[in-house]
Amino acid sequence: MSPIDPPGGVVAASIGIWAERPVPGGVLYRWEADHGNGPSGFVTFDPETRRFRPADPSGNVLGDLLIDAVSGATTGSADDVDRRLLAQVAASILRAHARSGEPPKTAHAHFH
Repeated sequence: MSPIDPPGGVVAASIGIWAERPVPGGVLYRWEADHGNGPSGFVTFDPETRRFRPADPSGNVLGDLLIDAVSGATTGSADDVDRRLLAQVAASILRAHARSGEPPKTAHAHFH
């Protein structure tokens, strides 16, 4: 379910993002690009630390890739995870979180 990292990364036209369930340390989100015609995957979001990690469908973290929205740093790696696309997913969740103050149920994004 993780996207393959093509040269330069995927640039999606749209990303659908849905909260799946709470997991230790945050919320598990399912996402899919381009209405299911593009890559898809899962990410955990810790609203307390504002950190994102790629995950499998069970909520297990993949690799040591971490996006820290407080510092703006992206560190580590995870096999077959497109960092650019994961950053788009994280930014969409973070924008929706900023609007409501709560982990969002959905955080869809459209790019032109």
